[in-house]
Amino acid sequence: VCKPKVEGGLGLRRVVDCNKAAVMRLIWDILTDRLSLWVRWCKDEILKGRSFWQIEWKQSLSVTWKYILKLRTPVSANLVYSIGHNSTWSLWHDPWFQNCPLFARVGNRAIYNSGLPRNATLSEVIQDSRLGLVQSSLCPFGCGQQESIDHLFFQCPFTKSIWRKVLHFNNCTFPAAWNWENIVTWALDHSIGNRFHLWMRRVGLVASVYHCWREISNII
Repeated sequence: VCKPKVEGGLGLRRVVDCNKAAVMRLIWDILTDRLSLWVRWCKDEILKGRSFWQIEWKQSLSVTWKYILKLRTPVSANLVYSIGHNSTWSLWHDPWFQNCPLFARVGNRAIYNSGLPRNATLSEVIQDSRLGLVQSSLCPFGCGQQESIDHLFFQCPFTKSIWRKVLHFNNCTFPAAWNWENIVTWALDHSIGNRFHLWMRRVGLVASVYHCWREISNII
C-alpha cells in the first residue's frame, strides 16, 4: 500500500515515516521554545534548565521521550545555526559547530581550561570581550592555509614536522596519507596491546595531539 500508484500501490506514506516526522516536529518545538503547555512541561520536568542535547537516555523516560532522544542525531545533521549576539544556545552542548556538540570534540578538560561555566551560552561568549574570539579561519601557525582538523594536525609544516619526529622515535613508517582518518586507522592497527613499544606509540600519538592543540590555543 505504500508503493507509488505507478507501481501498483496506493501511494500512502509509511506510518513509520509519519511518526518520525511528527516526533521531529516535537523536537523543533522544544528547540524554538514554542508557546505550548507541552513544551513548558518538558522544560520544567525533563530539561530542568539544561540544554535539550544534554539529556541522557534513562529507562524511566516515557516512550515518546526515548524516541525523541533517538532522533537527536538525524535532527542535528539537518539544523542550521545562525550565530550572533542573540544566540541563546549552549556553547558546549548544542550542535552548532559542524552539527556536533563542542563538548563531544573537546571534552571535560577543555571546558575546565577555558574557565567558562558548563551552562555558558553562545551569546555570553560573543559579548564577552575578554575571550578574544578568533575572526580568521587561517592557520594560526602562519603558513597561510585555511584551518581544518587535517591541516592543523598533519598538513601544516609545523605540526607535520612534529609528527615525523614522533613516528621516527617510535620506529614507525610514515603514513601514505596525512589526515586524521588515516592516522586513527593506522593507530588502531599498530598501537593496541600491552607491550612497551605499543604503549609508547599510544602515548606519543595522544601527547602530540594534545600539545599541538595547546600550542594552537596559546598562539590564538
